[in-house]
Amino acid sequence: MNGNISRIEELKRSVPVASVLQCRLLRVVLENKRTALDLFEEGREGLVNGVGDRLGPWLMRAVRNRSMVGHLYTIHNPPSRNDVRNGRTYGEAVGRVASNTMGTKYTISERSDANKWQDVCVVTYDINFMGKQGPRKMTAIIRAVDEHGCVVEPLQPPSLVRHKQPNAHIVGLESKCPRWNSETGSFGLEFFNRVLMSSVKNFQLVSPHDVDYVVVQFGKVADDVFTMDARFPMTPIMAFGIAVSSMDHKLACP
Repeated sequence: MNGNISRIEELKRSVPVASVLQCRLLRVVLENKRTALDLFEEGREGLVNGVGDRLGPWLMRAVRNRSMVGHLYTIHNPPSRNDVRNGRTYGEAVGRVASNTMGTKYTISERSDANKWQDVCVVTYDINFMGKQGPRKMTAIIRAVDEHGCVVEPLQPPSLVRHKQPNAHIVGLESKCPRWNSETGSFGLEFFNRVLMSSVKNFQLVSPHDVDYVVVQFGKVADDVFTMDARFPMTPIMAFGIAVSSMDHKLACP
């Protein structure tokens, strides 16, 4: 971790060019029976079997909150010693993920220096009742970053409406189409040994202009254990928020 910037600012900066942030996501049940999603950096040994692997630093925890419309997850720093002494299971909030009722649209926001929420990513899932239209299809619109890895500006509704038009402050991503494997009788993607189990939650996001450059990928390695890998121009909060959206229950797609 860079000692010259705060922890929150580091989570809001993009992964450096030519680097890969490899993480492990664990689904856990808290003492109050609420489900949380914990994100850790990958350990030195890397992926062994998913269960019992040694992990690196704890980065963030996402906790689902009650919401009258759709689902709302708050992304927190891990709990400090003071938080634990006071009975809290998470630290200060750094982001959030909000969905619509059907679970087809998710807005990911960061907490700004002025303690305001700024939208940085919108994820959309195609409607696919009962999975009859094949694998999940998703798109993500993320806020662009500058040469220092800092986000350029918050997403604004007019920009999102016109996201298919050229916009220097917007980056459009889409899920990579899996190929049918006749040997296994299922659709599949090449995860380069980072994913061990098939799941509807597995995905890779790529630019439509370069489908070989995977910006973020997510996949299952064991029960309640997943890997998440991110590359430039994705920030840790954006990538984690997208992974949370994939984990969430959806009414309109499997």
